Amino acid sequence: MTFPLDIEKLVIGRSRSCDIRLREDTVSRLHAALVWRDDGLVVEDLGSSNGTFVNGERVLSPRTVVAGDGVRFGSLRGTLETSEAPLGGAHSDAGPDYTVGLMPGEPAGFGWRLLAMVTDLVLFAAGSLVPFGPLLATLLVERYVLSPEALPPSVEMKSIMAGGCAVLWGVFAFYYIIHGWARRGGTPGLRLCGLRLLDYRHRLPIGYPRAILRLVALLVTVLTLGVGYLLIPFRRDRKALHDLLAGTLVIHRATPLGRAAPSA
Repeated sequence: MTFPLDIEKLVIGRSRSCDIRLREDTVSRLHAALVWRDDGLVVEDLGSSNGTFVNGERVLSPRTVVAGDGVRFGSLRGTLETSEAPLGGAHSDAGPDYTVGLMPGEPAGFGWRLLAMVTDLVLFAAGSLVPFGPLLATLLVERYVLSPEALPPSVEMKSIMAGGCAVLWGVFAFYYIIHGWARRGGTPGLRLCGLRLLDYRHRLPIGYPRAILRLVALLVTVLTLGVGYLLIPFRRDRKALHDLLAGTLVIHRATPLGRAAPSA
């Protein structure tokens, strides 16, 4: 998404009060500011947790930037570009007009998305064993460790343990899928493959309501026996059926400032 830098000072962060609001966990509530001064456009870090960077260098003091510079706020990357048309605002007489474009990247191809899906299936299956660890350990002890005359755990106790484990699994599944889509820009499998899940219009993390909608849409794709995935190779935007239904887009996450990962 592209933001015009058409006022004297723009504050960037997660807070609703920011001029440029970025819904991303690695971005602080008040992360950075872009300020027009007599000598041009200056970027300032506002004490962010994960830092502000220009061309790979952390901003420790106000720094002048120009068109073509790569900027990063937390994990969100972008570039400063000269706008095609003059923008009205406080800086219009002081220097050139700029826009900042965040999260550049090309739509991910079928091969990359298939790899990410397989990776997620493996990681999710492995992670799902952890919440049920206490119940599995109890069953193994009962089967192989307790002597025949020892009193095994009651059925009621096992039922309580199973219920508790199911609740823990639900928390794990919510964090892995819904929270991953909503706030982290993708599940671990997507992120390990260098992909990012975004709102197709604004190219920002999709938030919880859209993440829940996407999960329902994914179930629709599953009900098509995976045929919904076959839309990816035939569409320029590389959207699967659930992406179309939920208004989402999977892209290659931008790599060192200004370059996108190769398409599959």
